[in-house]
Amino acid sequence: MDPAETTAIVAALRRLQDDLGQPLARRAALMRLADALEFLAATLALPAQGGPGAHPAQAAQRECSRAWQALQDTLPPPLQERVAAWLAAAARAAAVLAGHGRGAEPAKRSPPPSAAPPMPSPPPQFAYLATAPVFELPEAAADRAPPEPAAPETAVPMDDARFGASAPAVVPPGREFIAEFVAYPAGAQEQARALLSRPHATLEVGAATPLQHGTRLDVEVRGSGFMPADGESARQSFVWQGTPVKLAWALQAADGAHGESLLRLDVAIDGIVVARVRLPIEVAAGAPAAPPPVQAEEAAIARRAFASYASADRLRVLDRVASIRLAAGIRVFLDCHDLHPGKAWQPQLEREIDASELFLLFWSAAAAKSGWVRWEYERAIERLGEQCLQIHPLDNGVAPPRALAHLHLGDPMMDLRQAEAQRRGSSPS
Repeated sequence: MDPAETTAIVAALRRLQDDLGQPLARRAALMRLADALEFLAATLALPAQGGPGAHPAQAAQRECSRAWQALQDTLPPPLQERVAAWLAAAARAAAVLAGHGRGAEPAKRSPPPSAAPPMPSPPPQFAYLATAPVFELPEAAADRAPPEPAAPETAVPMDDARFGASAPAVVPPGREFIAEFVAYPAGAQEQARALLSRPHATLEVGAATPLQHGTRLDVEVRGSGFMPADGESARQSFVWQGTPVKLAWALQAADGAHGESLLRLDVAIDGIVVARVRLPIEVAAGAPAAPPPVQAEEAAIARRAFASYASADRLRVLDRVASIRLAAGIRVFLDCHDLHPGKAWQPQLEREIDASELFLLFWSAAAAKSGWVRWEYERAIERLGEQCLQIHPLDNGVAPPRALAHLHLGDPMMDLRQAEAQRRGSSPS
């Protein structure tokens, strides 16, 4: 397989994927095909089987098939021909690697003792993949009846979303107060300010990000010196439709609190925090009942993230990050560690971690046993700091890493995900 051709095809698919004027379903299909091609290319660089049997390229090939069948009749003709030719060559290469294809058996590569095996050039990134049927060569696919024409789709509108918040600058211990959060499109700051209980509040806005209409966002409020009043939930949700939205919480400063504390408002898509708003609030006895509100700190939405996970959890993880990639355009780097043993791949991982704004640790029984996962989160702590780390549990009952046990941990949807998976008779996603 020609690496330059693989890179060119994937780049062409990514350009189509990034066209925000296209329907969301088509962008998702383009993303799946580009991701599947990258993953298949990586598996084709692995050594051949010693005899007939399963090879990782075969599973990757089946995933490619599903993604390709959804798009093969809708791509621009030149690109469609290039993808079809690439997949036909990949199918033949995968059969040879599995030990039962035509042609001479490739030479087996034996790494030197106590050294890592030779490494292929790393692919740019992997992302959402789905279980798929066996790939069909173009000549076999030609015998099938043409698919029914798809109904025309309408592109989902997108807006540059911004966030702000307001709360009293000073509150007495034990006193209740109101904290407010607003989300609004660029250019609607005055409308957002008018929603606040104290309209004179000054809002600092975060970096704008294109956000799809219909995207559900969860906002959670927390802080070491504050708690929801009267059993109120710390988490509220709304669906972004491109118009200003306000959320409000009744909070209470702890009786024994004193000094400055941060009120944290985390904005998440599908459980992954994509923006943070921070409000410094002074807890002091004898504070006025209604002091002027403070100005919110800037709430920049992350643009790059690194996902760390065990290879056994790959499909579950890729499903989890698909929403933030499509709805908010966040670039998520994912690596399948088992495909790149040894240290030749390590410099690329170091660069990706160091350049990320979010480090997403997907924690499971398999991740707890992975030396690569441990190396990644230790480097993230060193280079990015704990404020950029998020732990997302995939399995119940697995203790977090000792170095991260004090961080905010938990996925409120975990039990629901596992219950739904058991109902369907499959593993959680």
